[in-house]
Amino acid sequence: MGLFRIQHNKFEEIFDTDHFDTMHPDEWEGEATNKGINRLKEPGWEDRYNYEAALICNLIEENPHITNVLELGSGPGVLSQKILEKHPNLNYHLVDKPFAKKYFDQNNFKGEFFVKDLSCDFDTSDLLDEYDLVITNDFLEHVLNPSLIVQNIYKLTNPNSIYFISNPNWRMAHQWVYRGLFDFDNFIYFLYTHKFKLEGFYGSQLKTPKYPKIDSETLLPDDHLTDWNHYMLFKHRK
Repeated sequence: MGLFRIQHNKFEEIFDTDHFDTMHPDEWEGEATNKGINRLKEPGWEDRYNYEAALICNLIEENPHITNVLELGSGPGVLSQKILEKHPNLNYHLVDKPFAKKYFDQNNFKGEFFVKDLSCDFDTSDLLDEYDLVITNDFLEHVLNPSLIVQNIYKLTNPNSIYFISNPNWRMAHQWVYRGLFDFDNFIYFLYTHKFKLEGFYGSQLKTPKYPKIDSETLLPDDHLTDWNHYMLFKHRK
């Protein structure tokens, strides 16, 4: 049997990882990367944050026990401010890197910001023992350790807690470290193996190009096939 070889440059073309800025310590530093905070000036971000904040605020109103909130990979905290505007009494904790905190402080945002590099580890020191609501908004797909993150989220929650996740649809050509893991069925299974069960999900107001359903999307309703991302609610499973 002959040995089949692939040229190295083909790997570089197909599997370009230079754009994984979440694994860089200077993430969110616009002056250093010519991106960073400037991402939030791109068209559509304001509408998206308003939509996401409305979903989460509605969730909080339906679950009045929610007092302590943890948002991981929060960036400078734009989403948190929209939520706190409607629910100012929340104890809201945010976790991200130093330059994200820089912009958080410059804008006098509300909440408490913890500087931690979540790309390869998750140091839970200084955080509360439990949170009523945990948010990872387009975050898990960027890191090397999604399993470790979710294991620690489980420890930081209880059976009444809600875990709110934004999971991008592969059709929108997002950046993933582990691409197939975030296909709809695979992602639900991943959370299930980490003791979380899916309680429901919301669609996105943004739409992707149309591509046929794949084998790892058997649980995805056809009318949500072109959602830009899926906002998913998880709770502890028995």
